[in-house]
Amino acid sequence: MAMSKLVERAREYVFEFFNADPEVYDVIFTPNASGALKTVGEAFPFVEGSRYLLLSDNHNSVNGIREFAKSKGAKVTYSKTKLPELRIDSEELRTELSNVDTSVPNLFAYPAQSNFTGVQHDLKWIAEAQKLGWSVLLDAAAFVPSNRLDLSEVQPDFVPVSFYKMFGFPTGIGALILKREAYPKMQRPWFAGGTISITSTLNGGHHYLHEDHAAYEDGTINFLSIPLVKIGLKHIERAGLDLIHERVVCLTGWLLR
Repeated sequence: MAMSKLVERAREYVFEFFNADPEVYDVIFTPNASGALKTVGEAFPFVEGSRYLLLSDNHNSVNGIREFAKSKGAKVTYSKTKLPELRIDSEELRTELSNVDTSVPNLFAYPAQSNFTGVQHDLKWIAEAQKLGWSVLLDAAAFVPSNRLDLSEVQPDFVPVSFYKMFGFPTGIGALILKREAYPKMQRPWFAGGTISITSTLNGGHHYLHEDHAAYEDGTINFLSIPLVKIGLKHIERAGLDLIHERVVCLTGWLLR
């Protein structure tokens, strides 16, 4: 019971840090950002005719979701970035976003900040894609260590983060912040200990998943490290995320000069 309370306090603090309404969003703890992305890839309801659209500038684990998409008959498309600054080609991306069949689930994925170049891509694409019927995965793992992500202002459907990238310790803890409205559409291809309320071995077997995040946190969660997430986020708040951001800007400018 004590462990459960500490884990839930950490979850509540993640909501607070990212200004995410618990009525709108939920937090699934994962081993890392890649684990969060795998959760989306394996459970997103791709079907024949779906599209998985992503930037050519993405983390490898975002690219990896294409294997789940292709296995279910979805079309995978890359939208290029423009030289020399490697920013989004707005005209090309708008064309790709407009070419969508809204009768089937479609996913658009891009990074708030490139894991490779450090380029920060405009968050306006979240709402623009959603208006056209896309679900949006915003890879925020490289963005949130030195930038504020306010999920009351921008509302992507899926946001993977890694806490060690934010404050160094503990390792092995990430999260998928996702809209609760995504749960009924998601389809887990398997279940594990801790994710089900009951399983039966009769007549070929049946199982009943828990609701919300409990259906996705496989096995025994890392209950010794998850409570440290709150301590790390409070440390960042004490230092001042805006000050951290300004420090990174200054260091980047100094390096370029």
